[in-house]
Amino acid sequence: MRAHAGRYVASALAVVISVAFIVATLTLNSTLKSGVTDSLAGQYASSDVVVTGSADVAAIAAVPGVRAVSEDVSVSVKVRRDGESAAWGSAQSVADDASLRWQSLADGRFPDAPGEVAVEKDSGVPLGSDITVTTLGGDRQVTETAKVVGHVDLSGTAQGMDGATVFATPAQLDAWTAGGGAREIRVAGDGIVTQQQLADRVRAALPADTTVETAARQTELASQQYLGDSDLLASVLLAFGAIAVVVAGLVIANTFAVLLAARTQELALLRCVGATAAQVRRSVRAEAAGVGAVASVLGVATGVATAWAVGRIVAATDAPIPLRGLTVTPVTVIAGLLVGIAMTMIAASAPGRAATRVSPLAALQPLESKPEPLVVSRARRFLGLLGLVVGVGILAVGVATAQVLIACVGGLLTFVAIVLLSQRIVPAVISRVGAVLGRFGGPVGMLAAGNAGRNPRRTAATATALLIGVTLTSTLVVGIAVTKASAPGAVDDQFPVDVSVSTHQDGGLPIDLTDRVRALDGVDAVAPLSVADLTLPDGRTLTVYGTDVPAVRATLRTDIDLPGNRQLLLPADDRNGLGLESGAMVMLAGNAARGEFTVGDSGELPAMVEQRALGALSSQVSTEQLWIRLVDGLSDDDQRAVRDEIASLAEQLAPGSDVGGSLLMRATLDTVLDTLLMIVAGLLSVAVVIALIGVGNTMALSVLERRRESGLLRAVGLTRAGLRSLLLWEAVLIAGVASALGVVLGLAFGITGSASVFGFDDLVLGTLPWLTLLLIVLGGGIAGVVAAILPARRAARTAPVAALA
Repeated sequence: MRAHAGRYVASALAVVISVAFIVATLTLNSTLKSGVTDSLAGQYASSDVVVTGSADVAAIAAVPGVRAVSEDVSVSVKVRRDGESAAWGSAQSVADDASLRWQSLADGRFPDAPGEVAVEKDSGVPLGSDITVTTLGGDRQVTETAKVVGHVDLSGTAQGMDGATVFATPAQLDAWTAGGGAREIRVAGDGIVTQQQLADRVRAALPADTTVETAARQTELASQQYLGDSDLLASVLLAFGAIAVVVAGLVIANTFAVLLAARTQELALLRCVGATAAQVRRSVRAEAAGVGAVASVLGVATGVATAWAVGRIVAATDAPIPLRGLTVTPVTVIAGLLVGIAMTMIAASAPGRAATRVSPLAALQPLESKPEPLVVSRARRFLGLLGLVVGVGILAVGVATAQVLIACVGGLLTFVAIVLLSQRIVPAVISRVGAVLGRFGGPVGMLAAGNAGRNPRRTAATATALLIGVTLTSTLVVGIAVTKASAPGAVDDQFPVDVSVSTHQDGGLPIDLTDRVRALDGVDAVAPLSVADLTLPDGRTLTVYGTDVPAVRATLRTDIDLPGNRQLLLPADDRNGLGLESGAMVMLAGNAARGEFTVGDSGELPAMVEQRALGALSSQVSTEQLWIRLVDGLSDDDQRAVRDEIASLAEQLAPGSDVGGSLLMRATLDTVLDTLLMIVAGLLSVAVVIALIGVGNTMALSVLERRRESGLLRAVGLTRAGLRSLLLWEAVLIAGVASALGVVLGLAFGITGSASVFGFDDLVLGTLPWLTLLLIVLGGGIAGVVAAILPARRAARTAPVAALA
């Protein structure tokens, strides 16, 4: 191993990158969990028992061993300061008992009277300022003005992740929520009994269905709630790590195959002096274990360092993610070492078995680089073809039924089958392409095409490693491009208007808002929707919207059913809940009249009747929504500008109202998809980098293996530049073909994957990213050239006499 250490650099680098990726993912996940738990622990530091939901506070206070009790109330709110846009967050109560206050006061004081609040110290709102607080959720909204009397330091707490946080007295929160909101009762003990004993006593004093936990247990439960899908996210990231491991395994297997083939005489000589096949096998295993162990240790260190760097970057950006410190668990270190060592030994097992078949007589034969015939096992061919047929079939079913999960299973099975068959497919394609391109490269091009196909097994392994990364990247690029083009239609089906303004405030939206919005440049049509509560024959109340059909029709982006004369349109959930079918007759009653209506389907929209019919039934009608359509042909920037003007008018004339619509959804979707593309492409780039290392490694080992052949070419007149061109042509051929095949597969997988989401009928394929795909192919070829530069220079510097010696 020491004699050939330099030749294992590429394999070791592949192991280091793969292990570092996995260790960094596990370390960041552990650090996130630790940070969330620590931040939540502060909230319950002064408590011993936590009761979730409403309960009898007096009964809890009377429990022996209880020293203090605080009922915490919280509600979602929208906070706005004059001249600024609204921010969403939560309002929370501050305990009346100072010993149960977990908040840290930065300056000012805690609120102690109605109309007073404290805000986060970094909110930018100075003491003495007035802010408008609007409660959200439920049927009742309250908008009030409050004065800021204190700043609270939320750094290091989970509440720092909740957006704009406002603190007020429990009495103020009760007034804002009318006794509702999310409630939690924290109990402090007298220090004599344990948390568990106090929890048992409190539980015994309350109804059996009341949730009572110790503070330690509540911290754990809250941590799980805050973390949500962090384990799922870690699993997704580890899936990308697994891709990197597979690609690295191909690179390692190639390296050992070439190096052991180059040491055929050495191994045969060992057999001549008495070494058994088992001893040769053990020596190869030990060599692989040594390479894997050294590279894995470096990979673990690199992964921990990467996690630390990510934590520092996140902390510097003020992102609401608690990545403070670094949590490196023994499981993470052991997992990194085991993955690296196991990966190396498994990848080297096949070349190791081939080494044991070396005959002692091989020591007497000259070592030559000979073409190797490609032998693909029947089992591999059978499994590949079977997987291809079954995978394509499952993929077709998933697309036809618009079942994304089924399509993903079919696509994965199809891709695995193609990888199994790549040992037959890739060399054949490279041979055909090489024969064509060789004509343009002259004798050097012809030699390069021949060399690329002389060892098809090694060429297939090298190209397959790059094929995996490029296919996945191309699938992502195509899928997101098709999704961005097709999604607006799906969004318009669910949100058929560009912009909407809605409110649940008493009195609804003012008439002046409708007129002011209609007068804005860039607004094409505005339709107000009135609303009233009507009574069904069984006494149940139904909230019904009244629509001016021609006005509403002018605002819609899609053709949907609107109510006709004496028709009540209901969404499916309402029809099922009321036991009504389309075509049935139902009596509706308001405070002014009653009438019979025919039931129809409103699709995704709420219950609707004609506006004049609603006005005839009820005199208590208010405008709760505006539907707005913008002028066609506006640029994205102009659309955002008009929406901002509408939002500004809504905040000014109807404080507490919400602005939504498909325009916001489309912009948000584009941002999410662009971010997803950037993140996933970055993750896949790890596998692509490893694959390109494999290309350079293959070329470097080929230089060593064909040393005499290169010397002979130089001796018969090939120049140094010609020899360099020969190797560069070979690298371009392997990397370029792998990239092109990957793009073709990615194009197919991306389109079929998108079809499983939207269906072929609603798929928009006019904006396929042809330029990006072309750049991926060109980038693959250029990267192959870059990877082969050093091996080509090394081959060109070797004197012909030395090479033939």
